[in-house]
Amino acid sequence: MLHRNLFDKDKREYENMIDNAFQALIDFSDETSIVLKVDNLAEASQNAYHIFPSEIALQVSKILSEVESKNVFLVNEAYDSNLKNTNTYPQDNFYKLYAGMSKVFKRRAGRGSNVNILNMQLPLLKDETSAETLYLESRETPNDVAILRNLGGIDIFVPADGAEASYLLKTVEKNFFQLSEDNFSYFKLSSAQSPIIYEAEYFEKDGFLKEWTGLPEIVYFSKNLEATLDVAIIACGPILYNALVAAKDLEKQNYRVTILNMSLISSSKPSLNEKIQEFINNFVRNHKNILTLEEHSRVGGLGSLVAEIVSGNKSNLNVEVERMGLEDDLTPRNIVEKCKAIARF
Repeated sequence: MLHRNLFDKDKREYENMIDNAFQALIDFSDETSIVLKVDNLAEASQNAYHIFPSEIALQVSKILSEVESKNVFLVNEAYDSNLKNTNTYPQDNFYKLYAGMSKVFKRRAGRGSNVNILNMQLPLLKDETSAETLYLESRETPNDVAILRNLGGIDIFVPADGAEASYLLKTVEKNFFQLSEDNFSYFKLSSAQSPIIYEAEYFEKDGFLKEWTGLPEIVYFSKNLEATLDVAIIACGPILYNALVAAKDLEKQNYRVTILNMSLISSSKPSLNEKIQEFINNFVRNHKNILTLEEHSRVGGLGSLVAEIVSGNKSNLNVEVERMGLEDDLTPRNIVEKCKAIARF
């Protein structure tokens, strides 16, 4: 499941997650999907084909999806080879896209549409000492998940690497469109070098895409059942890589570690949100010391969601939940120290 060279310092491999996402978009059929580029320039729609100013992108996309009965994918990035604009940043577009979503959500009744936003993040790369690992730090839109969770009715995806990003996009393209209702999804993607976490074939079975459940997934657990201390990490996005590296260090110090990848933060389907809540409650009953990890503000994101679920269940009174976000040092070294502090508590 995990990439064969993930824990080998001499063979670790990296990729551009955006390249994988764009390749998935290229492979989509024109009969079922439309791909549009969003730009913050007011004149963009007059200068390039399939590029729309962010202020009207959502309205245009919803109408197109309804009329054409197709999935619409909105790509939001800083600039491309045709429109270089150093004053345009993804977070500027994001807030305008959010304003467009707010307007669209007020009049959702219609023939049914499926609109998907791909928001390209621009993480900073820190190559630590030889004993440390790559650290991804994305501060472009530190509260995007919180804002969208508050709006509600949106599938929020935070894939861990390029293979998972491609898989989730293909899943949306094939399965989400329904003429009977509106569907909106948001993808938070990292555009700079990202660690390869999954083997590409993990998401396929007999030449077809694996069935997508939307539930969190245990991607790592310690085989040392005699370890005296136990901790679990719930993560989303490429920072999952740092969690996996930290787990190896913790194991050497007699900790039993379980890591959960939660690439779907919130769903537009209440029934799926209920299943996610049930999954988290079952998970924390077996792992009393919980650390959440995300490249997002500690407020309103993955950590807040887990804390809300845990605190809302009286049987979870003995569960300790700590959160790490962009306010913290997210290097594996610091993750290890945080886990040890939780376990001591």
